[in-house]
Amino acid sequence: MSDLPTPGGGGDFFAKMLGDLLRLMPQGSGYQWQLAYQLAASAAAGDSPDPNPDPRERIHLEELSKIAELHVADVTGMQLTPSGRSPRLVPTSKSEWARRTLDTWRPVLDKLSPAPFVPPPQTEQELGEDGRQLSELLGRWAGAAMPMMIAMQVGSAVGHLAQRALGQYEVPLAPATGDEILVVSANLAEVASDWSLPSDDLSLWLCAHEMAHHAVLSRPHVAQRLAELVVAHAETVRPDPEAFQSLLSGGELTDLSSIMDLFGDPTALQASLESPEVKRVRTELDALVATISGYAEHVTSEVADRLIGAHAPIGEAMRRRRLGRGAGEEVAEGLFGLRLDQDNVDRGDRFVEGVLERSGGAELARLWVDAASLPTPPEVDAPGLWLARLEIA
Repeated sequence: MSDLPTPGGGGDFFAKMLGDLLRLMPQGSGYQWQLAYQLAASAAAGDSPDPNPDPRERIHLEELSKIAELHVADVTGMQLTPSGRSPRLVPTSKSEWARRTLDTWRPVLDKLSPAPFVPPPQTEQELGEDGRQLSELLGRWAGAAMPMMIAMQVGSAVGHLAQRALGQYEVPLAPATGDEILVVSANLAEVASDWSLPSDDLSLWLCAHEMAHHAVLSRPHVAQRLAELVVAHAETVRPDPEAFQSLLSGGELTDLSSIMDLFGDPTALQASLESPEVKRVRTELDALVATISGYAEHVTSEVADRLIGAHAPIGEAMRRRRLGRGAGEEVAEGLFGLRLDQDNVDRGDRFVEGVLERSGGAELARLWVDAASLPTPPEVDAPGLWLARLEIA
């Protein structure tokens, strides 16, 4: 293969190539979402069959949902859906879970479009004429490509999540729309088989777990606060022109493959994660997600005590699953700033236990009364501070 001309080497191959890419690149959010849905469905289906659930599974899961609903409502003291109707767990395929999860997340994700990406100005002495032309075109191309890259990353993340997801709230980004909470029946059956768990016990556990999350995330002020923090995180880690300049002047962009790798990596051009604003947003996100997760674990355990009895094997299986997080969870954490690991769940557990030790279960429900009742990051680690602030202690 003959050598292609490179920037700085007397050729304009890459400048022409990027100009062609700009002309060919589809525009508009409709295309971006179409791409996200296609990638999600493809990644979800994978190489194995993705059949629709047996209708009998739907009937049986609805029966278990009715049983779990009464106990979740009793433990939480909350209305489980905004409409007042009963939430229903509905079995679905992996690809359908991915599609409908994107539908649920879309109101939040529509706010994540990055700001126009323009590299900082550079002098001819720094890059030369060819390099300056390439820098300008790369900036224009990045500005056009970045929304598409976000759609690709989100679609891929949701598709990979579907390969492992049990319920709707594998990533607690937004409340399920309507009263249906999706369950990937093939994944549920696989976990029951792998861990030798009674399928009805596992299904009841999942019903309680998903309904507890749904009851919390369906509170408008909780969903709004979570969405605000996710969007703020996206804004604080937008592409950093200085990182782009460093890569360009360092000769990192030497061929088409390296350019595609650069824009396909959600962290390659992010602003420093050590900035004070990034730390503040992530600290608040961690605290909110820990509180939601810890509370849901508490409710699930209380309901499981009543309906299942010895449910420690299920809890251990779920813990092991979190310790072995997949690519979907890791990409979601990077894109949205959500810490979904066991450490953060344990942090939320400790907060809930601390509240219960000091005040009993009656006061725990005050967590979700209004936005002012949500614990601050220091209060998550010192529940007594939260109780004192609400004049409970």
